[in-house]
Amino acid sequence: MSAAKIVRIVGLIVVLIAAFAPTIPYIGVAVAIVGLAVGYYVSTDNRGTLFLVAIALATGVAEALGGIPAIGMYLTAILSSVGDLVAAAAVTAVVMISYERLTE
Repeated sequence: MSAAKIVRIVGLIVVLIAAFAPTIPYIGVAVAIVGLAVGYYVSTDNRGTLFLVAIALATGVAEALGGIPAIGMYLTAILSSVGDLVAAAAVTAVVMISYERLTE
């Protein structure tokens, strides 16, 4: 199993913990740190998609499922946590793009 896959699995686990147990101290910091690591493993071909997903989740897509009875609030919590992770990954991608442009 590659390091990229392991980091993504850890990211998913941390996001689920953050969604269902948001009162854990520093869980937001954990999501951000794992998001930074996930961003390191995003390929150059997928960076545009990463930015699109980050923008979509930041603009309210996560809240769109809130109206579903019984599970809407859980889906919203999960997607909001995924949005936090993807936003941190996008920060890493921006830094990597800047570094690549400066060193070419």
